Amino acid sequence: MTARTHIGGRGEALGLLRRDNRLTALGTPNGRVGMAVTWTRAWWRWTGGPTTRPVERVVRVDGRSRADEPGDERQAFGRWVRKRPRVDGGKRRGDGCGRRSLSPTWVLAVGGPQPAGRGGRVGGVGRDASRLAGLQRRLQGIAGGLAVYDEAPDNVSSSTYSSTPSLPGCRVAPGRRADAGLPLARVTSNRIDVEALAAMDGVGRFREVLPMLVDPVAFAGLVDGAAGGCRVPSRGMERHRDAMRSCGVASDAHVRPVFAMKAFTTPKKDGRTSRLVLDARPLNDAMYGPPSMDVPNIRDVINEVKRHRFAMQCDGVSYFYQFPIHASISRYFGIGMKGCDMLLHVLCMGWSWAPCIAQRASNVLVRDLGLAWVDNFLVLGGSLDEAQRNVAVFRERTQAARVEVRAEGGGALWEVCSRFVCVGVEFDLAAETQRHRLDPSWAERWVDGSGMTAVLSGRATARQFAEVFGGAVWATDILAIPRCHFAALLSFAGRLGGRMVGAAAHSWDEVIDVPPSTRRELGALRKTVQGNPWVVGGTAEDSGSVLWTDASSWAWAALLEAEGRLVDGRQGVFAGPDAGAHINLKEMWALAEGVVRLCWAPGAQRCRVDNAAVVGAVAKGSSSSYAANRLLSRTIRAADRRKIVLCPGWVPSGEQQADPYTRGASLPRFPAPLSASR
Repeated sequence: MTARTHIGGRGEALGLLRRDNRLTALGTPNGRVGMAVTWTRAWWRWTGGPTTRPVERVVRVDGRSRADEPGDERQAFGRWVRKRPRVDGGKRRGDGCGRRSLSPTWVLAVGGPQPAGRGGRVGGVGRDASRLAGLQRRLQGIAGGLAVYDEAPDNVSSSTYSSTPSLPGCRVAPGRRADAGLPLARVTSNRIDVEALAAMDGVGRFREVLPMLVDPVAFAGLVDGAAGGCRVPSRGMERHRDAMRSCGVASDAHVRPVFAMKAFTTPKKDGRTSRLVLDARPLNDAMYGPPSMDVPNIRDVINEVKRHRFAMQCDGVSYFYQFPIHASISRYFGIGMKGCDMLLHVLCMGWSWAPCIAQRASNVLVRDLGLAWVDNFLVLGGSLDEAQRNVAVFRERTQAARVEVRAEGGGALWEVCSRFVCVGVEFDLAAETQRHRLDPSWAERWVDGSGMTAVLSGRATARQFAEVFGGAVWATDILAIPRCHFAALLSFAGRLGGRMVGAAAHSWDEVIDVPPSTRRELGALRKTVQGNPWVVGGTAEDSGSVLWTDASSWAWAALLEAEGRLVDGRQGVFAGPDAGAHINLKEMWALAEGVVRLCWAPGAQRCRVDNAAVVGAVAKGSSSSYAANRLLSRTIRAADRRKIVLCPGWVPSGEQQADPYTRGASLPRFPAPLSASR
């Protein structure tokens, strides 16, 4: 093993490439050289995507043509990458992806002498002087150095020999096999009668997506015809071949798949079995995106459930696997396997259309009876008799469509109850006032998880922070906590998300520094979730007044209407730094001033604003702006102290009562009729 040699700056790197045009002077066996290039932000901009920091990888380099097999060298250098994208921007049949497929973790390879009469290339880079000259021009974006090896470094495992292009025509190194050792969970062999289910669809939403299961012509019409031919092998999936065959999930491919994609497994909640997932990004990128999923918002689910007294819940058994796919459509759902590829015959996790199809099918089953959340069914009733009647209708529908369901939460199937846990929320409908809270088991896992500990310590991976932040979003939705109270957390998550867009997969495992302000807000939310308080339902009584607020580029005004008259008001001028703020922030300021200075009666306070962004931010409890979140948090805290519930509503500027007082008019003497403002 020859030690690594570092070649200094950009000039030395280019000088190395110019030496003899064949790089034989380095004394490596047969003139073969590998170059691990540290890409920079400038280079990645040229290739068409963003990156956040330099990365370095090493791959096998060989001077042979593609017609030659690597033989025993496969063991010494990890898995062989047969096709690599061209770095010099040229395009040739069978070349791979071209320049745009180059990923920030891709490693250049330049081979030794060209055998006479052979057309072989390594890494898409030819070995003649003209192609090397083209490579030199492309290397102008490199700001770092070159690391040269004659063999792979000892400290680089075989899993490091990888690349990330996924466009058609690329065959890339397989991905990780982290959970391939767990056996696949047992799944049902039942198949839904999708035609019978479509016949029950009174709205027609499921019939819109049914062709994606049964009509090969309609399916092919949504796929880019030039995008086929991608083959990405799966690692460690051969052991699951018999399990997939036995339940009819997949079978050996006797025809060439249009897409042969990578499959992998992820552990289930029991920790003993795993579920199958297909990395269907090549197919997703090649076809039109799905329509609206029609899944209800979790807040709408909570409000609808709390309008009833009884419920029955169940879930679909291996729900995705119950949806059959036409044999001709299965060719688009190939699994790249060692020896013989496989074809999926059911819906799979990973395909962008699968959740939409499943949710719309579930909506057909629970129409006018309750709610569905993908494979979770909730049948509701205001009384015990109504709930039992609805359960009987739901049972008939599942039998007619041959949908297999099972009890959820350890209860008996078709059992009606008033206290239960569903989709991560615990409901108590038997109480005098219906209430809900987080599922205690979920709350405990989130509060005491290793990700939370790492984030609160200030040093966590981007993946850990994303998991914790996702739980924070869920917890604030369930516990009805406005997210504007966590402005620093939202701001940091937004900045991190912007950095991670388009970043390499390994970037998610890099350690990041979490700011103290973010940790403080997350710690406060953690303490609230640890207590897991009940959230009581009920609608606040109308306060009997309407707050009108408006702002212009230089002034703001707020008016309070009661019993058809204007009873109070305030106005002011923006000065100092506030004068240059965005108009949305000025509109939020006007609303905050109106609530703090004019609203005192408890109850539902109607607010009328002619700015849709402010109405949306108040309705959902957060904004995309840090400053707006701080201002909205102040407003909501003031309202909470007075037991006021803000009910925002949009009005056109022509009907805004406060509009004239932002344009130079003085406030009238109160009380005043509404017409005084027009």
